[in-house]
Amino acid sequence: MLEMSAMPEVEPMGFHGMVVVGEETVYLSHLPMFSNPDHAFQVLLEVSLSNGSGEAQKIYTEDRRQTGTDLYTLNPEAFRITDLVTPAGQPALTSFNGTLVRGHFERGGVDLIDPVRVDVRRVVHFRRLDERDARPADLTYLAFGKGGELFLAHRIVTPPDFDHLLAVGNLRSVSGVSLTDAVLAKGPRLAIPGRADNPRDRLTEGQQVAASLLDGGAGAPGSIDLRFTLAREFYFEEGELASGGGGHHDHH
Repeated sequence: MLEMSAMPEVEPMGFHGMVVVGEETVYLSHLPMFSNPDHAFQVLLEVSLSNGSGEAQKIYTEDRRQTGTDLYTLNPEAFRITDLVTPAGQPALTSFNGTLVRGHFERGGVDLIDPVRVDVRRVVHFRRLDERDARPADLTYLAFGKGGELFLAHRIVTPPDFDHLLAVGNLRSVSGVSLTDAVLAKGPRLAIPGRADNPRDRLTEGQQVAASLLDGGAGAPGSIDLRFTLAREFYFEEGELASGGGGHHDHH
């Protein structure tokens, strides 16, 4: 008989809320929390949306354009977030259902499509947050997107921290390195030299920024690979990442 201590710890099913960005290609960014180990993950997914009428993606993009709303969220059915990356001996989770919400589903948002089916095209970034990780010297974001759409997500490390999603415009390469679709598919890290990794120094709309590509860049620390403008902020949150383990809060 197996002793209980020898059994692997099975992550419980959880309600993993996500921010929705992108129009030509849709991306989901998991809403993480340090206080609950089941939600202590930073995850970026490239997805497609569908529903019974087959118009889900069109409904979402047209609503975004017509209302000018920055924040859209997804309130999914319960699932294990680790199932998005292939668990031992079984295929990875490739689709789930939920409700697409204009605004924040926990803060007075309006249901737009219910139910909506999410098909996972690519796991761009998946990382279990570890409170013991060291904060980087420079403000660091993850770049993702495709075609003409480029987004940045603040790379969350250790509490107190912040979740932050923006769109980038006027991108140009300085060092010859370019953010191709293939590079962006891996969610490369961008460092902003001269800015500390804290909410006060975060990127804001309208700023022109010089950045160093840490994954596949020109090499020398602090060297500038890219310049761009911050076009639009979609989401900023620090309350749910202010403190570490001990507390408990479920996304419902």
